[in-house]
Amino acid sequence: MSYRFIRVTDYYGEYLRNYYDRFPDVDQLSYDEQYNHLTNDSIEMVSSYGKYLRKAGIDAMDIVSNAEALQQTWAKEHSGGKIFSFQELIFEQIKCYQPQVVWIDTTKLLNKKWIQKLRNEVPSLKLIVGHICAPYNQEIADSFSFFDIMFTCSPCTANELTEMGVTTQLVYHSFDHSILDKTGTIANNFPETDFVFTGSLLTGYGLHKTRIEYIESIIDSGIDMTIYGNIEKRSRILLKQGMNLTVNLLNNINCSFLVDGIPVLNKYKKHGDTQIKYYSKKLIHAIRPPVFGMDMYKMLSNSKLCFNIHGDIAKKCAGNVRLFEATGIGTCLVTDWKENLSDLFDLDKEIVTYKSVEECIDKVKWLLNNPLEAQKIAKAGQQRTLRDHTIENRVKIIDNALRSKL
Repeated sequence: MSYRFIRVTDYYGEYLRNYYDRFPDVDQLSYDEQYNHLTNDSIEMVSSYGKYLRKAGIDAMDIVSNAEALQQTWAKEHSGGKIFSFQELIFEQIKCYQPQVVWIDTTKLLNKKWIQKLRNEVPSLKLIVGHICAPYNQEIADSFSFFDIMFTCSPCTANELTEMGVTTQLVYHSFDHSILDKTGTIANNFPETDFVFTGSLLTGYGLHKTRIEYIESIIDSGIDMTIYGNIEKRSRILLKQGMNLTVNLLNNINCSFLVDGIPVLNKYKKHGDTQIKYYSKKLIHAIRPPVFGMDMYKMLSNSKLCFNIHGDIAKKCAGNVRLFEATGIGTCLVTDWKENLSDLFDLDKEIVTYKSVEECIDKVKWLLNNPLEAQKIAKAGQQRTLRDHTIENRVKIIDNALRSKL
């Protein structure tokens, strides 16, 4: 039995900005032409799921909710000039396509009123499933019970949801092996590097505080680390610092009720009394512009070692996408130890782990001094990912979970 599947998702914002910079006239195309162009260009994991679900015989498509030009084109072609709000536009698209299954990634849509409206007004719908792999607040948590299944990439989150009484399915991130074919046919102008990091460096509790501290310590150790990433503007950090000081001042004078009652302050309550610092001069000097899509994979393929560390919100569980991107492309991964990592890889044989910044520095230096061992680990890690962590494997888990409820 086949079924129609729609995934309401966001593509990475920096990737979309880069995409529209590279193709400034793409918004002149029809919706179908734009959709095909964007999804063929993208190698983000969210776009790959649709491709492999279609290969499995499922009528699958994405609604890329934050691709504004694409969304505006759909509205022009289908609305007769009517202007929709964000939620209304997504609703109209789902209603138009009449799917049996809707998968929702977009946190803006994780609210029970909107979900209930879908159930009431889209008669074809049999399942509404959600996906959460990021920090969530109480409002979002309250919506989980309205989904038939909640998918997540983290065992820690899966346990939390199960304890809430939510039907939950763990699906780790994965690697699209077709990327290897693409990187083999495209010129690679990235320099060969010893040790690389690519990703975001956002300040504040629950984000990348520990990541920033580790990278700055690695730089201070004298290791030549190449960094491609996003850092926040000074004005943004000053805002965070000011809000954080205000929250702590109010808490200290027994006025925490003001923090709870004022939304803009409550937003910064999660940072607690941890000081929010600006980046070191060495880090600012070392960082290069972020890379996305195929450029990111080409960069990784020219790197001997890749540094990975989960965001602070990850707690005791591993599961970020870099685990599979780096190993899949054939780079030796150096990552922070987590309780479930041995379920995914053979530690220190397929990937290298550390439990402290000192251990990380020592192991990186050893690997750089023993390049044949690093290559051996990289090869073993790639073989494991191509065997157990491909997107085809994950699609089978998703399809089986959905069919069990249809």
